[in-house]
Amino acid sequence: MSEDLIALVEAMDRCWMERRYGDLASYIAGDVVMVAPGGQGRIEGLRPAADSYREFMERAQVHRYRTSGHIVTQRGDAAIIEYGWDMGWDSDGSSHSATGREVLVLSRRDGNWRVVWRTQLPG
Repeated sequence: MSEDLIALVEAMDRCWMERRYGDLASYIAGDVVMVAPGGQGRIEGLRPAADSYREFMERAQVHRYRTSGHIVTQRGDAAIIEYGWDMGWDSDGSSHSATGREVLVLSRRDGNWRVVWRTQLPG
């Protein structure tokens, strides 16, 4: 089961990396809550969540994105997936690099896993 949940997260990441924002609805719950890195903002709902990915990708050219060290904890119809990430991108004429940990909480709804909470912890 852990491998299936990790594959789900990797498929969700491919959606935003490939700019297929409409496909995020297959992975993200309609009532998702996303907390920005360091707790510097909060959005709720599928549309604002998808828009946050779109807004980032419209102003950034990602040249490196790697994840590692996935840890999955599942209890019934809830799961937490945490992992490290490393990303490099160009934006506004400057190069940027960041690392951190992502924490996703998933809930099984109508037989499908959906992200209901996302937060990033700076590296």
